[in-house]
Amino acid sequence: MTKDADDRRQMFAARYASGETPWDSGITPPEIIQILSELPPGAALDMGCGTGTVLRDLLAKGWQGDGIDFVPAAIELAAKKLAGFPTETWRVFCHDVTRLPELTDLREPYQLIIDIGCGHGLHGAAAEDYARGLSELLAVGGVFMLYAAQPRPESAMGWRPDFAKRLFCPPLRIVWRQDGDDAKLGAKSSWYRLERDSA
Repeated sequence: MTKDADDRRQMFAARYASGETPWDSGITPPEIIQILSELPPGAALDMGCGTGTVLRDLLAKGWQGDGIDFVPAAIELAAKKLAGFPTETWRVFCHDVTRLPELTDLREPYQLIIDIGCGHGLHGAAAEDYARGLSELLAVGGVFMLYAAQPRPESAMGWRPDFAKRLFCPPLRIVWRQDGDDAKLGAKSSWYRLERDSA
């Protein structure tokens, strides 16, 4: 893990320890609820799964779900949240999303991959490693739902739409994009639906 990644992990770990987790709303975004109503259940991967809220709703709709987060406390909370579902339908991993090839127990290929504000904190080689690993896990015809804030003058965190397109396309293509505002971050933001057309 790079120093930047370790610094980010420690920052998030401290936020979980203090209970200062405004991103952990306990509510699955409507964009994800909508995609779940469109797709038949299959295997899904939640990147930066946090405490497992989205995984819980995936499982409730008949999906099998894997989640990855690099904060041990988040993974522990996710495991507790999902404990009522059959153990063969879900797995959570404490791992770095930029090193996906190291995870040999994933349920790939995935018909659905979700990232709600995880990858947009990555830049340079880390972002490229993340995008490459994720794209290789997505099934042909699969859907990648991405939420990313855009950078602000006071913070480089975030991805502009042109950067997101360069990062993932090809092998993925953007089917639609919806721009908005992230009130918690005070930043412009975008939802993307990307799909993989070929291997």
